Amino acid sequence: MSTRAETIRILERPFGAVRSDIRAALPQLGVLRTPRFHKILLANVAAVFLATAACALVVLKLGGLSGAMSPLGVAVAIGAVAAVAVVPVYAVLLRLALKPIQILERTAERVERGELTARATPSKFADPRIEQLTRVFNRMLDSTAADRERLREVAARAFQAQEAERMRIARELNEETAQTLATLLLGVGAVRRAADAKTQDELMEELRQEITDLTERVRGFARGLYPPTLKQLGVVAAVGAHVRAVEESSGITVEVEGDDVRGVLSPEGEIALYRIVQDALANVVRHAGAKQARIRICRHDSGVEATVEDKGVGFDLATAAKSPCLGLLGMQERALYVSGSVTVQSKPGVGTRLRVRIPDVKQ
Repeated sequence: MSTRAETIRILERPFGAVRSDIRAALPQLGVLRTPRFHKILLANVAAVFLATAACALVVLKLGGLSGAMSPLGVAVAIGAVAAVAVVPVYAVLLRLALKPIQILERTAERVERGELTARATPSKFADPRIEQLTRVFNRMLDSTAADRERLREVAARAFQAQEAERMRIARELNEETAQTLATLLLGVGAVRRAADAKTQDELMEELRQEITDLTERVRGFARGLYPPTLKQLGVVAAVGAHVRAVEESSGITVEVEGDDVRGVLSPEGEIALYRIVQDALANVVRHAGAKQARIRICRHDSGVEATVEDKGVGFDLATAAKSPCLGLLGMQERALYVSGSVTVQSKPGVGTRLRVRIPDVKQ
């Protein structure tokens, strides 16, 4: 057994050594790193040389036409002449065949340098597959440009919304809170200057009432920024609290139904769902002209689904997609941030239904 194994090892050794030598030599020769044009041209010329030489050798052997020269030498000479003769033809044809690919490469380089409007021009030398590749490449660039423009619009709207929120906070603090505090300060001075205890008691009661009103306004202001109910009792309770405030301020009736979804969503998912429902309800108040609305929050197999429905005036979806007033794009972006989705169904005169789905925390 040992002799047989030694024999096999000896027989296999030369092949393994040659294979290793080839693998080591290829990077040094740089054959695989030569330009595509040169590799294809050399391969075609080599094929012409070998085919011509082989055919010539066969003819010379069979016909005995080599004369003083050996058949192999004559065949090699004929093959070399044929190879040299076809080099210009092959070079021109290969340039034309590779031109569509070069166009794609140059277009990609232009886009990489910042020419975002660059597109690959169709070539009359392209075969059907290269034409399809060119169309797909251009569509990809168009899609990327559209996504970039969409992100720019979202960023601009987010900036505008942020500035609007800052202005609202500043107005709230300056026009209401600060003025009320100034009035309270004047009231304190009036209490100090009161002539008798009865007048002081009356002024103190007025101050107490104003402080109570101010406290409620500040609490409402804080709840508008971030509802504490959301963290304490969950998204359904937070939506219910917001609905009660909307009913008091707008006069519309909102029916709220909800499953217990606490712990189903991540904290980001809960705040996203709450804000989307909040924005959808604001749209009902501002644009729908409806007296009633319905909110439903329920669990489904992969997360939580919420619907906001009204029987108001409705709108055309194609027109609304181009208008920033409804904030539909902002809702969709907020849902996408937590891997969710927002879909809207609406027709003029029929009403609107908005559905939002947020995946559970496991996803």
